[in-house]
Amino acid sequence: MRTNEAVEELLEHAAPRPAPPSDDEEIVRDAVYAQWQTVTGRRRTRRRMTQFAIAATVLLAVAVSFNALQVSDVEPLQVATIGKSHGSIYLLGEQSELHEMTDLTAISAGQVIVTGDAAGIGLEWGNGGSLRIDENTRIEFRSADSVYLQSGRIYFDSQPSQSVAAITGSGFEITTDHGSVKHVGTQYMTLADADRLTVSVREGRVAVDGVYVAEAVALEGQQLTVSGGARPTVVNFSGHGEAWNWVEATAPAADVDGRTVDEFLQWVGRETGLQVAYESPAAEEKAREGVLFGNVDMDMDPRDKLQFRMSGEDLDYRIDGGTINVSAIDSGSRP
Repeated sequence: MRTNEAVEELLEHAAPRPAPPSDDEEIVRDAVYAQWQTVTGRRRTRRRMTQFAIAATVLLAVAVSFNALQVSDVEPLQVATIGKSHGSIYLLGEQSELHEMTDLTAISAGQVIVTGDAAGIGLEWGNGGSLRIDENTRIEFRSADSVYLQSGRIYFDSQPSQSVAAITGSGFEITTDHGSVKHVGTQYMTLADADRLTVSVREGRVAVDGVYVAEAVALEGQQLTVSGGARPTVVNFSGHGEAWNWVEATAPAADVDGRTVDEFLQWVGRETGLQVAYESPAAEEKAREGVLFGNVDMDMDPRDKLQFRMSGEDLDYRIDGGTINVSAIDSGSRP
């Protein structure tokens, strides 16, 4: 006989099981119901949590989109205005394409300027000073007090350019792949290429801090060169001459109306790197008392402006080496 048939035969002969007391049956039924509520409650909680997570995700996406729209409406930070330019000047696009500048009058943080052959641009820096950019230069404007010189040559004058006599600006930093350049109230030229960083100081003091060099210093009349891991070199370097000629071509216009001839001469000397020397007390007196009027020569370079202005004064001048020698002219001898 098979096992199942044997079990069935035994159950037929067994007496019926007694029914549980009604109180016990009620307790069991309540316990089962409570367990059922617990299980189904967890399922509902999980469903609620899932629905809440989905809703939170949707809200987060909406918030991100809203913030993105807000950011796009923020005005870019203007760091400089364009005072003078010549040749081909370009703005670098998002896809590294070049867009030639036509009506651009200001530069904002985040923009990259690229200059072509025989090109140059003079900027009036927002925090004070004048920044000049030479040909074949690529420079990124990062903030109101810093730029990244990727390659090429730039010049910074910490003196504001709107007037001849002005206070000194500060807080400007030039970053390059070889290190950063900081100044203390100065005029200096910075050149960067794949091999080296060169800083030439016309006035004041600069410090270079990089991967292989810490606080290397160059003073007025010196040129500092940093190249890879080699020790920095410092040599004497003239503050005037051919190496600086391009700077004069991008010099900002000076407001000379109402200024004395002496103030004007000091401005020319600062822009050209030349010293001003009076050959007699009479010449110096005339320069300090003489007053200039009008700004008809705003677009002229400093040397052309010097020739134009001095032709109307009882003063003569000659440039000898690094000096502008000024002499007095007898007013009666002037034709």
